Amino acid sequence: MKSSIIQAAFLLFALFAFSGCEEEDLNPINPLNADAGDPTSGFVGHSTLLDGSLSTNAAGKPFTYNWEISSKPTGSEFTIEDQDEVLASFYGSISGEYVVKLTISYLNWQDTDNVTITLSDDPEPSLLAVAGEDRIQEIGEALALNGSASILGGEGVQILWENVSKPENSTVTIQNPTFLETTFSPNRAGEYAFKLTLTFGELKSQDMVKITVQESTSNQGPIIIQSDILEDKTLVNVFVSDPDKLDYLVTTDVAVRGAKLTIEPGVRVGFEDGAGLVIAENASLKAYTMLTETLPIIFQGKEAQKGYWDGIKILSQNPPEYLAGIEVRDAGKLGYGIQVGPGAKLFLSNSTIHLNDGIGLDFLISSQIAEFKHNKIKENTGAPLQIPAGLMTQVSVDNQFQDGAIQIVEGKILSGVDNYWPTFQVEYDVLDELVIYNGSTLVLSNGAHLNMGNDQGIRVISGGKLRILGAETSPVVIEGKTKTKGAWRGIYINDSQGAVSSILFATIRHAGSHPIAGQDPATIKLGNGAGLKMFKTTLDEGKGHGLEASATNLNIEFSQNTIINHLKNPLSVSAQVVEHLGFFNRLENNGENEVLVDGFHPLAKDGGEIVWKGFQQRVPYVIKGLSKDLVIQSGMRLKEGVVIKMQPNSRIDVQDANGRLGYLRIEGNAGNPVIIRSVGEEAGSWHGITYSTNHAQNHIQYAEILHAGKLLANNFSAAITVDNVPQGSLLIQNSRIAYSGQHGIAVAKQFSDFLRTSDLTFEGITGSDISAWE
Repeated sequence: MKSSIIQAAFLLFALFAFSGCEEEDLNPINPLNADAGDPTSGFVGHSTLLDGSLSTNAAGKPFTYNWEISSKPTGSEFTIEDQDEVLASFYGSISGEYVVKLTISYLNWQDTDNVTITLSDDPEPSLLAVAGEDRIQEIGEALALNGSASILGGEGVQILWENVSKPENSTVTIQNPTFLETTFSPNRAGEYAFKLTLTFGELKSQDMVKITVQESTSNQGPIIIQSDILEDKTLVNVFVSDPDKLDYLVTTDVAVRGAKLTIEPGVRVGFEDGAGLVIAENASLKAYTMLTETLPIIFQGKEAQKGYWDGIKILSQNPPEYLAGIEVRDAGKLGYGIQVGPGAKLFLSNSTIHLNDGIGLDFLISSQIAEFKHNKIKENTGAPLQIPAGLMTQVSVDNQFQDGAIQIVEGKILSGVDNYWPTFQVEYDVLDELVIYNGSTLVLSNGAHLNMGNDQGIRVISGGKLRILGAETSPVVIEGKTKTKGAWRGIYINDSQGAVSSILFATIRHAGSHPIAGQDPATIKLGNGAGLKMFKTTLDEGKGHGLEASATNLNIEFSQNTIINHLKNPLSVSAQVVEHLGFFNRLENNGENEVLVDGFHPLAKDGGEIVWKGFQQRVPYVIKGLSKDLVIQSGMRLKEGVVIKMQPNSRIDVQDANGRLGYLRIEGNAGNPVIIRSVGEEAGSWHGITYSTNHAQNHIQYAEILHAGKLLANNFSAAITVDNVPQGSLLIQNSRIAYSGQHGIAVAKQFSDFLRTSDLTFEGITGSDISAWE
């Protein structure tokens, strides 16, 4: 018995002795190996990661960490955050080399290692890893890792997310560790640390983020926001396992002032009736996710009802933060889903603005765009977008708009560069006068459709340019918002300064409400120094002229166009413009289907001749305007089919002037003569043609000269006069001269050889067919 007791006592003693020595390491060799990482570089004002994760303990036991500074540049200050953790963040105040020592400890053992950090004060880092802010989240299947704020040094940057610490006995899976934005799946609550590494050539940047995962709180309600946000704040995804549940509820108007509001992927923010969010001038809003299918950021009404809450007003004057992957719905109590105020700059991509009352996205005058791509704006009761004209070029063609026209306000385009307005599924409503100037260009391509507001117009002035580039099956359309004649003023081009506007395959209608310049309304009007090339375009349903081009110094080409259904003339032009009007222009069903021609300036051209081709439909030229005469002071041809109507008391004079040799060659043919006649049927109503040049090209064939030879009180008159001072000459053949007030042709008797005739017909001549005066 005693022996048994002694044995038991010995056993107990041995057990106590063993347990008392469990933490004592009898191995005389230090099991620790500290590894502070490779020398690294960073930037002043940004954190640099201290990574001791390669440190080891051969005993297989946990050990502690401590980071401390060993040396630093003179005058510098530093901060080490989480200095007793495996990963710590280092900040230095000035550029230079800092040496940081890592000490790891286990029982009585210690080991140290140093790492050198070289900081640069470059204000724009070429490579910078930003892993996001530490946060607390509810456990779920997909929690976000968001490195989108990182700065990449170019194409080909290698990206790697790594889990460096996690709760004991837990597992964690990173979905796509080589994506800047990805997710991880934890299986239990606790603290998880992740390292983001960016590598570009020899450059490397690292950052870490700690995410504390909590047990599910799905039976709780949303977090209430009921006061202004005055300090930096991050809204995290609270109810990860219930993505349809509101994470936050805004119960009143809330303004962010002097702070940055960051909203993490997957967050759903609700708003009470009449509540709204304002980002003040000294604040900023960042809401960024590329995981739009699984973790969108949603701003919505507490009730799914259009116009339930105010909307988001952005007034920030700070550099723009990213808004990406957001959804805004149920807003519009103030008339918009999102409104961007004067001076504020918006960065919006991959977002949806829908189911709002009023305008989906409203840009006020003087607002700005940093980027606007891949967005969808639809199902809003007003317009999808209201925007100043000068901003429209920054709206990418890959955006989608539905359910209403894009509203253009504040029509000045003065950037000095090309402004491309994309063609979308929806049309444009232009609610203000468009003014394109300062060397700027507005470019509209095939399928674009502009509805001009009542009595508005398009002015292209001071070096500005309009380029309309439609297609035969998809023309550009510019018409009145109300579809009636005279709904808007029209297009005015003036002082192009060498720039030439171009219009190809377009339909322009309903213009002419009031004169956009001058006295008469017109669908298109050219002022002094204007440049325009226009082809295969239709001008329709105008309340004035089709094209008015009576100004000086014009550069114009006008061919294969159609002008129909105008209240006045299809064309009203100066005599200098006529040669630039193509034969195949179609002029039909206009109130006065004649081309008005103003002869105020003589027809004179250096280095070539002037050719009037007429029109396939034989639409006449009517000489009328500041001068009803035609004065020809260089070479001129009238082609077959040309019809000219002269006003009473008017004349055509052919002269040499300013070193130019003048002539008039009329080239009709047997079936298609040139006709020059009065606007009426009265014999002798206009003076006729006077040749005062001796030029071999003075030739008339297959022409009809009607109603000329106006009677003079103290002189003879004739439909055609070959002058003697200065000397004139003429060959006339196969022509008809009729209804002259006196003679058919007159020539000085002593110079009768300067008139040659053959196969002439005279009708209704009260004097001589050919008169030779003494």
